[in-house]
Amino acid sequence: MKSRRMAVVLLAAWVGLGGTVSGEGDLWPGFNGPHQDNKSADKGLLKSWPAGGPRLLWRYGQCGIGYSTVTVAGNMIFTSGNIGNKTMVIALTMEGRLAWQSPNQEAWTDPVATAQWKDGHATHPGARSTPVYSDGMVYQMNGGGRLAAFDAKTGKEAWFLNLQGGEIGGAPGTWGYAESVTIDGDKVICTPGGSKTLCIALDKKTGKGAWSSGSDGNAAFVSGALVDWKGVRMLLTMSANNAVGIDARTGRLLWRFPHSTWYGANVNTPVFNDGYVYLTSGYGTKDHVIKLNDSLSSATEVWSGKHMDNMHGGVVLVDGYLYGSGDEVKGWHCIEMTTGKDMWTAEGVGKSDAYHSAYGSVTYADGMLYCVSETGIVALVEATSKGYRETGRFKVPSEGKDPFWNHPVVAGGRLYIRHQSDLLVYSVKK
Repeated sequence: MKSRRMAVVLLAAWVGLGGTVSGEGDLWPGFNGPHQDNKSADKGLLKSWPAGGPRLLWRYGQCGIGYSTVTVAGNMIFTSGNIGNKTMVIALTMEGRLAWQSPNQEAWTDPVATAQWKDGHATHPGARSTPVYSDGMVYQMNGGGRLAAFDAKTGKEAWFLNLQGGEIGGAPGTWGYAESVTIDGDKVICTPGGSKTLCIALDKKTGKGAWSSGSDGNAAFVSGALVDWKGVRMLLTMSANNAVGIDARTGRLLWRFPHSTWYGANVNTPVFNDGYVYLTSGYGTKDHVIKLNDSLSSATEVWSGKHMDNMHGGVVLVDGYLYGSGDEVKGWHCIEMTTGKDMWTAEGVGKSDAYHSAYGSVTYADGMLYCVSETGIVALVEATSKGYRETGRFKVPSEGKDPFWNHPVVAGGRLYIRHQSDLLVYSVKK
């Protein structure tokens, strides 16, 4: 009995120091979290930070270049980045030591620099897709559309599929493929785009095809979300010009709603609540809430406006209110989802420059928003519609000219911040 009590004490001490144990609260299996809604199940977190921010546990500086965030699952941490001319999938221990790294072939190449231009637009070299974990396997897509599956313990590649080749004939957007795939039971779902299909489902163990949807033009850069509504398991995602709902069991296209912007740059995952769907894409494009009809065959607009104008920072829904960053004038927003009413706007953690309309990314845990600016300032903000209430901020000590576009993650009492080759891990437990 004495040894058992000692084990409990040691375990509590380890978790208090930022360690992790198995359980839903410390699991972030892919981009946007366990339910693709950017919300952590963590509890018992700090409600305010001391001057200088929460305690830095460790820093790993060899993640490569790119915009991937992290996956935390199976007591491992996964991310991806360009190292040399390869997209590397990287696995770390919970203590920040390299466990393995495996190539997913050619990186999104153009010389690695902040401002590379091609055909009148910036190329932004670097890995895009965040690895996704399921049942001992990790799935990652490189910028050219090579989807590969790896053993999570060893990094050994199990299978791969080129989305642009063969019968699929995928067509990516201007900046290549950026999707982090969606896992649904025994299937992995991804979005090749093109004249033949928008989405496909594969057996996650073998990579063999399960279903293919109809075509809806080029792929966008969206990572989908699974929802259950009116007895249907539905994938919410976007093509370059439309928001769509797809039956996740069969691949049948249920409905589409027009939503296009410059370069087909739809990036943010649609936000779902009780039959309503929120869409925002930046570049001055209106944001919308649409409502699905009971048969899931169509969607009608409830409201539209120019609120968040959010390019790719993500939006969180808490208790009926949407939180996220807007353009360089309007700042951060709280919007009532069903009405479009602005509850508040605030400058928050500030802006980068007038070129970037969406200048911050966000995630949610234990009643708080974790907001990261393009310049690397992180703020802790109460998730309340009553006003912008900031309870701490700090500057991430990661150098480099690239903006901070990697989304923050809160899992297992830790805050994960990825920027260029750096991964910084902070303890945010009480």
